[in-house]
Amino acid sequence: MKKLFIVSILLIICVFFISISYAYMTGEEAHTKMIYPIVRVSHGMYGGSGTLIYSKVGEKKFSTYVLTNHHVIESAIRIVDEWDSDLAKEIKKEKRDTIYVEMFKYRNLSTPIGTLKVEAEIVLYNADEDMTLIKLRTEDKAEYVAKLAKKEAELYVMDETVAVGCSLGFPPLPTTGVVTRLNFQIQSFPYHMSSSQIIYGNSGGAMFHEGKLIGIPSRVAIVGWSSPVPHMGLFIPIDRIYKWFDKEHYDFLYDDTKTEKDGLDKRKKEIEEKKKTKK
Repeated sequence: MKKLFIVSILLIICVFFISISYAYMTGEEAHTKMIYPIVRVSHGMYGGSGTLIYSKVGEKKFSTYVLTNHHVIESAIRIVDEWDSDLAKEIKKEKRDTIYVEMFKYRNLSTPIGTLKVEAEIVLYNADEDMTLIKLRTEDKAEYVAKLAKKEAELYVMDETVAVGCSLGFPPLPTTGVVTRLNFQIQSFPYHMSSSQIIYGNSGGAMFHEGKLIGIPSRVAIVGWSSPVPHMGLFIPIDRIYKWFDKEHYDFLYDDTKTEKDGLDKRKKEIEEKKKTKK
C-alpha cells in the first residue's frame, strides 16, 4: 500500500507540472504547433500519418515536404523486371506510385471540417531507418509547418510529450504523456519510449515536447500476437532524423543558410559518382 501511495503521489505531481508547462502555451499556439502540421498519408488501402516540416520558396515556387515512416508508404514502392533493349537483358527497376496527402481544415480551432487532398511523390526513403520524405505536387505554401527541436536539445525521462497522428484513420488526435525510456535498441537502431498513447494510424506522425518535434511515432509494444500496449509507444529520436538529413544532403530542411537547389545538386553529384565507381 505504501508503494502504491508513493506512485500515486508521483503521478499527481507529474500531471501537475505538465499542466503548468502547457499553461504557458495558448490554445491557438498548441493547435498551430502540434495539430495543424499533421497530415494523413495514404496509398490505396494503406495509410498512416505524416508531418509537414518544410514549405519554402525554391525556384520561383514553394517546395513542401512531409516526414513519415517508410512502413506507411512501402506499398507504393515496387521492384519490377524490365527489358533493356540497349543491354539486351532484363534489368530491375524501381517504381514509385503516387502518394496522397490530406491537410485538414478546422473551424473554431478544434473542429475538423474537411481536407485538402493533394498528390505527392516519394523523394527519399530508408527502409532500415524506417523514414521517408514525401514532396507535395503543389506550388502552394503550406500554412502550418512543425518546428523541429534543436540538434543539441537534450531529452530526459519524465519530460512531457504530446503524440499527434491520425489514429485509426481519424483526423489528428493528440495524446499527452511523458518520456518513459531513452535509447531502446531495436534492430540496432535507438528508439525512445513515451506514455503518450499511440495506436495504428499514428505511425509517421509527430512526437512533440514543448511544441517542437522530437521524433516520429513508429512502433507500439505488443502483448501476445496482436494486442497493442498504446502507452508504450516507441518513436524515432530527432537526432536520428538530423543524421539522415545530413547524410542525404537534405539539411536545407532545417538549416536556413542552405538552399534546396544546392542540397539536391550535391546529392545528384554524389549519386553519379557512386554509379561511376560501380562501373
